[in-house]
Amino acid sequence: MNYPIFFDTKNSLKLYNLKENFRFISKLYSNKNLPKVLMFSGNKGSGKSTLINHFLYSIFDIENYDKETFSIIQKSSFLKQFQNNIFSNIIYINGADYKSVMIEDIRNLKKQILKSTISNKDRFIILDDIELFNLNSLNALLKIIEEPSQKNYFFLVNNKSKPLIETIKSRALEIKIILKEKQRLEIIDKLVNFYKLDLILDPKTSQLSPGNFVKFNFICKEYDISLSNDFIKNLSFLLALYKKKKDILIINLLFYLADQYFKYIKDKKLLKNDKIFEIKNYIMDNLNKFILYNINQNSFINAVNEKLNHD
Repeated sequence: MNYPIFFDTKNSLKLYNLKENFRFISKLYSNKNLPKVLMFSGNKGSGKSTLINHFLYSIFDIENYDKETFSIIQKSSFLKQFQNNIFSNIIYINGADYKSVMIEDIRNLKKQILKSTISNKDRFIILDDIELFNLNSLNALLKIIEEPSQKNYFFLVNNKSKPLIETIKSRALEIKIILKEKQRLEIIDKLVNFYKLDLILDPKTSQLSPGNFVKFNFICKEYDISLSNDFIKNLSFLLALYKKKKDILIINLLFYLADQYFKYIKDKKLLKNDKIFEIKNYIMDNLNKFILYNINQNSFINAVNEKLNHD
């Protein structure tokens, strides 16, 4: 699936809101008080990665970053390197596909951070979706974090989709990203206008973070997916699409559609609450199994259909 440029936060050339967070981190860094490990916590799509990226822009591309408007004022050689993950002072590791981050990846990271940085400047290691790293990877990472280093900073991005082990949390200064409803809607409105998006989802009723809203809205428009569609139809189509594309964003959209569907069922009192809870848990559990163990798609859909239609 070819996503538009706004899907990658490295292409977000303007920072909406979170300006106080930006100033706070920048002040710590300029005063040489920035902790070696920071953890940015909040809902996925709330702007954590965009905040980190703009902080990095402001350090490594000072001439092209406008701290008054919080934006990149022109494209530069650094920006191209950064967007293509070839700037050696910044290392990205992402756990979003549930399987990619193995203990070997963390061992390779250790080798990388032993190398010298460009112009002897600081190095930043961004570990996104840290809560999805497996336990062995986290324990290996812990050993690296605990080793003294003057040049390496670790930024952990915690989307809070599952609990993170305390030994990691206790080593980091946590920066919580919480958007108020007014902020959430303002950012969505700015993103929709900036990228000239056609609205399929309702910003107010969706309760989605800005990042998730624009991404889910795009997929729904691209594939003619609607909340008014039959849930089994959406489930069947998106499972097949995930099997083809192997993109975790599709599963995240399915989680959202399931939430909205069961909210509708509850509001209309079409099923008893305990039955809703049972079926919803079954779907969520099997979506995870579908990702991890590649369970049979047709069997899964038939089982859900039977549960929904069982008296």
